[in-house]
Amino acid sequence: MKSEIATFFQAFPNGVVFGNTNNGAGYDLVLVGQFSNAPMKIDITSLEQRLQSPEYAQVAQSLREIGFNSATELMATFAGNEPMLRPWLADAQINRDRNLRLQFLAGASLNTYDQAGIYSQMLQYRRWPEGMFEGTPDQISQLRSMMGGF
Repeated sequence: MKSEIATFFQAFPNGVVFGNTNNGAGYDLVLVGQFSNAPMKIDITSLEQRLQSPEYAQVAQSLREIGFNSATELMATFAGNEPMLRPWLADAQINRDRNLRLQFLAGASLNTYDQAGIYSQMLQYRRWPEGMFEGTPDQISQLRSMMGGF
């Protein structure tokens, strides 16, 4: 995972990592990148409005089925960004076309299930991402609380 995430941040330095949690433990990770040098900005109010619109009804239903009843709950799975995770990734090797490290590691790690442990390690580096989340004061307060009171 470290190699994958470090490689992702090489391509998307302002990217962010979210966890798809199951009973509070990491199950999958969602990596979100953008083709911009600007820091990531996420408008919770706008996201919530989209999820409540008829065009996004199926998306909202799908999120509810896995336990996300609001945009704030979804954003609370924020696990970190490159500056936060840099210490954790210090020993990670970057995957390159001439070094297909991930293909080797994927085979070597077949049937290894350490999602919860990996996600837990990542969360040790998580801090409040100043300026990333925008929304109403109530949404930001709720989000901070859900993320552990940052």
